[in-house]
Amino acid sequence: MILKLNRSNSFWLFIQNRYFITGLFGLLWVSFISDIDLIFLMKSQRQLNSYHREAQHFEAQIESTRKNLQDLSSDPLKLERFARERYFMKRPDEDVFRIIPTQVADAF
Repeated sequence: MILKLNRSNSFWLFIQNRYFITGLFGLLWVSFISDIDLIFLMKSQRQLNSYHREAQHFEAQIESTRKNLQDLSSDPLKLERFARERYFMKRPDEDVFRIIPTQVADAF
């Protein structure tokens, strides 16, 4: 039994409507074919979210560094400890011995 297409059917009339066909073509074009398609937009959004997380990480790191700078600026004992530990500074009447672990010493 062969089904005959009934042109009076409202579904077929809707599909044959030129505005529907143009709208469907436009939707397909914007979604998959154009330079700024859905895939590009999703990748861009993912990258933007990554940049936001990275910015939050750096803002937290900057805040931590500001706090450390405030501590070093306000307390001379902390500044001296920082200089001794980080830059191996010493007073004129003392000697500083630096102990290097054997694993790192073998690399040199």
